[in-house]
Amino acid sequence: MRNVKKLLLPVLAIGALAFNAANAELSVVTVSMQQLFDGYYKSTDANQRLESLREEAVAEAQEKEKELQVMVADIQAKQEELQNPMLSDEAKAEKQAALEGIVGGGRQKQADFQEWQQQTMAELNQRGQEIRRGLIQEIVGLVKEIALRDFDADLIFDTSDIMGSGVPTVLHANDSLDITGKILLKLNADAPAPPAPAAAPAN
Repeated sequence: MRNVKKLLLPVLAIGALAFNAANAELSVVTVSMQQLFDGYYKSTDANQRLESLREEAVAEAQEKEKELQVMVADIQAKQEELQNPMLSDEAKAEKQAALEGIVGGGRQKQADFQEWQQQTMAELNQRGQEIRRGLIQEIVGLVKEIALRDFDADLIFDTSDIMGSGVPTVLHANDSLDITGKILLKLNADAPAPPAPAAAPAN
């Protein structure tokens, strides 16, 4: 009987530890990753850079479209010249050959323009995705660091739908669990100071 008690004591002790661990209060915090992403000053800077690249692409596209319009006008002019009844057969053949050359060049130029458009859009989209992924990884790293260090968190939940699935990770959480504001302050702690407003002209 004494041996049985000796065997049971360790088992009971292990069971008690497991019970306490299972019933221990977990430290849970929540964040809105979308709010952090939108409020991070580096996100604003990245959006401005991407917008600048888009504007440059639009300006270049407009120039290419103007070149195509010039070729179209040239083709129309050459077609009108061919309608001149005073042209000899030889002159008409020469103009027809020249027109066909211009039309062929115009088609190639239009194909090149369409290919350039597709490639440029793909590159801009890829660049945007790479920047977004990098910023999200940076934000996640800081969230983990602060949540573990300052809140001894066991679990960290995202209350937003930053990945665009249509359903947020957490459907409801008490506002007292949210540390988004504290994280955002840390994210923007090294944000550059805004430029000073221009001085008003003296009267």
